[in-house]
Amino acid sequence: MAKPPAEDPADFLARQPKEALVALLLELARDHEAVQARLGRMQLADQPDKLAAGFKKTLAAWKRSSKFYGYREAGEYGRDLEGWLEQVERELCPKDPPAALALFQSFIEADASWFERADDSDGVIGDAVRSACQHWLRAAARCETPASVWPDRLLALYLADEYGARGELLSNAGLLLDEAAQSKLVAKLDAQLSAALDAYPTPENPPPEIFRISGALSLLSESLRDPDVKVRAALRYSPDPNPVQRQSFARAYIEADRPADALAWLQDGWGHLEDSRLGLLAEALEKLGRFEESVPIRRGMFEGTMSDFYLDLWLQHLPEAARPQARDHARELALAHTNLAAAATVLLKLDDPAAAEARLLAEPGRIDGTQYGSLVPLAKALRNHDCPRGETVIYRALLKGILDRAYARAYGHAARYWSRLQEIANGATGFLPLSSHDEFQAEIRARHGRKTAFWAHVNGTRRDRHDVDDDE
Repeated sequence: MAKPPAEDPADFLARQPKEALVALLLELARDHEAVQARLGRMQLADQPDKLAAGFKKTLAAWKRSSKFYGYREAGEYGRDLEGWLEQVERELCPKDPPAALALFQSFIEADASWFERADDSDGVIGDAVRSACQHWLRAAARCETPASVWPDRLLALYLADEYGARGELLSNAGLLLDEAAQSKLVAKLDAQLSAALDAYPTPENPPPEIFRISGALSLLSESLRDPDVKVRAALRYSPDPNPVQRQSFARAYIEADRPADALAWLQDGWGHLEDSRLGLLAEALEKLGRFEESVPIRRGMFEGTMSDFYLDLWLQHLPEAARPQARDHARELALAHTNLAAAATVLLKLDDPAAAEARLLAEPGRIDGTQYGSLVPLAKALRNHDCPRGETVIYRALLKGILDRAYARAYGHAARYWSRLQEIANGATGFLPLSSHDEFQAEIRARHGRKTAFWAHVNGTRRDRHDVDDDE
């Protein structure tokens, strides 16, 4: 008999006696500093000046700190910053929008503190600053400040950006400015761009000022959903746009649901960006209902890449009657393709797991174990299709790829592959034409027996992230 659905937590809590909830919160506050701090701020809900002072104190302490957050610590640091921003918006902004706005602005203006003190390889610090920009816009919209003040103040805050993370101020300007105000800001920036171009009439090596103004116009075009603003600004200093610019123009028109205007920028070749051009061209044609032109493009992209992604795009817009023949053609290509992993992925997409597994078993030594991004999803798909030998081929290749390169940062992944291979072996009835699991393990131990950090992962005795191998 199926279990009844669990009661919604909100409904459950609403039924509880007040005394029980108070006791629960006090218990949580004793054990969790964050809960204790939240209760403290709740007590200041009717004293927004004191609540703001508490937030300001936290911000000032962060700015004074000299601690550097490495790659492994930056994520938590970024989440702390985001959490502070959300607390200010949730708890202070409804009570005192100007005070919240001042805090958000201080946070944005202190972006050097956040970026210079953390390894932002994952972009978490940039994400926090971008969030702060959206919080700033929403807080400003709640203030009673005359609307005429905001365009200049908004632009000044954006133009002081030294880290490229304040673009949300303009790309989401509609949160604060109406369309008329944004259009006036566009006109002001257009005038500034004209003045800058007049001062530097030579097209070679235009100064950074021109790019900054053009970038601001491009961001405002996103808010206004008017790609003409973006294109007009770029063409004024770059009348013969390069492929990167053309790509940007075409994508902007497509996103604004103006595919006919995108076509003007999708003619001729784009060199190393040709695949992008063809994809955008096909997308624009599809939006215009011109499938007889887009389908051959999609087919060509699939045939050139043997990508299941492009296969889906090709089949998607084919007439139903034409799909069986197209699938047969794709299968023939996959069976003959030299990239075995790509071929197997396509064959699985075509619902032929036996052929996919056979393709991998034919030449397992040709699988490039460094292609983590495509091999891991393939291994999972093979498992879902009950293809243990094919899955074994992929995990052996991945394991060897990591160990042959002595890529210590991935040893944890390699240990999980080792464990999964053992699981497969425990349930398998045979590995032919592959070597047995025992033979494979013996080969790995003979070749990589001195990689102590890897074996520590396997045995569950890993010391710490600074482990090194004896042979490194």
